[in-house]
Amino acid sequence: MSALILHHYALSPFSEKMRRIFAFKGLAWHAVEQPLMAPKPDLTPLTGGYRRIPVLQIGADIYCDTALIARMVERRYPTPTCLPANMAGNIALLEDWADHRLFMQVVPPVLVELLPALPPEFLTDRAAMTTGFSRKAIEEGAPQALSQTRQSLDRLDLQLQASPYLLGEQFTLADASVYHCIWFLKNSPGLFAEVLARRGLADWFRRIEQVAGDQIQPLTSAEALAIAKAAQPEDVHAGCVPDRDLRAGRPTTITADDYGIETTTGELIQLTTDSITVVRTDQQVGQVAVHYPRAGYRISQT
Repeated sequence: MSALILHHYALSPFSEKMRRIFAFKGLAWHAVEQPLMAPKPDLTPLTGGYRRIPVLQIGADIYCDTALIARMVERRYPTPTCLPANMAGNIALLEDWADHRLFMQVVPPVLVELLPALPPEFLTDRAAMTTGFSRKAIEEGAPQALSQTRQSLDRLDLQLQASPYLLGEQFTLADASVYHCIWFLKNSPGLFAEVLARRGLADWFRRIEQVAGDQIQPLTSAEALAIAKAAQPEDVHAGCVPDRDLRAGRPTTITADDYGIETTTGELIQLTTDSITVVRTDQQVGQVAVHYPRAGYRISQT
């Protein structure tokens, strides 16, 4: 089985979501450090344009968005499970809430404190991804975001005083999804004190944080590109479910529907009710298959 290669950077909350899943499953993986900001010349040959972090590479198969990445990892490494079938619906609902609403609550107050330490061009880079993103907007929105964060922390703590994990006795993808948002608060000791003040939430956080994830091997971006070029896509055999709007074999463009204008364009080769795969060719890596979830993305064909 080909190695797991995670393109990430240390500060990335969504990368931490996957790092916790890898640790829980006891998986060995290769880490490729990607830049905090564009350009990302050693990532876009793999994705065709998508620049969000993390991206998971397995040979010449490229997986975008943690909603898809987590489920692909679960499919390949089902034991121990973090997506039990009898909890799948609740897990998906909590994951969507955490990855979107909770994430947007915790980011502004933390970012206000991080901005002095970030490169000056950070704001320009993120403004190119998100409409209305500016220092003024972040600073004006931070108090309301913090108020909403506190409400969310209270609700999480209420549940975690009753059970060790969000959905009961076992760690699931729902925990990983909420954890990465709470983890981001650690960038501000003052804000993280809000977590530590809530006993159930604090104990839950420590429980997940203490799971060792030491099977990590660094890999250079050049090595990752060479691995893709030497391989052929393997995860392309599911075929295409009937769809009145999308047809196999046609040029297809995929773009996020919330933020980020980068697109991936390729030939549609695989379509399920939840995911889409296009194959594309790049001079640096040859033929690669790029996999996306369908939820959260605009998909069009010419």
